[in-house]
Amino acid sequence: MLGNFEELPFLIKQVFVSNKTKSCSLDEIAELEKQCGFNLPNIYRLVLLEMGHGAGDFWAGEDCFYDCLPLVQTWAKELLLEDNFPISLPDDAFVFFMHQGYQFDFFRFSEGDNPPVYSYLEGQSEIGFIKTYEKFTDFLCAEVEYFNKHSTQLLAA
Repeated sequence: MLGNFEELPFLIKQVFVSNKTKSCSLDEIAELEKQCGFNLPNIYRLVLLEMGHGAGDFWAGEDCFYDCLPLVQTWAKELLLEDNFPISLPDDAFVFFMHQGYQFDFFRFSEGDNPPVYSYLEGQSEIGFIKTYEKFTDFLCAEVEYFNKHSTQLLAA
């Protein structure tokens, strides 16, 4: 089951409308689910359908779009090994976002269709994984707010 566009917070829908988004196909999403062995949360599937291959300036340079997703699963595990991090990613974790190779975010398939988001930041081995957002949509809204603020500051400079 897919969610529908109206389920997304207004702030997120603005990204889709105001940027040149490139969507994933249903076949691509099915292939990604086959590769990871789980059904993706509905809200995340909807985001992939809207901007799975890009969103203009939004998240430009981040490893979070379809072509990178299989790779970031591996890169996140390698980062944990390099950092001698004492905890492995849960078996049902899906890394959906990596920032410049030292920070990543993931959700767990077992935690619903709008799951919490957990983060890892290189050098935080004494802390463990941090639950940064109660819902995936909260993560998206925070990213959009940051992008909007940052973009406004760039235009004003």
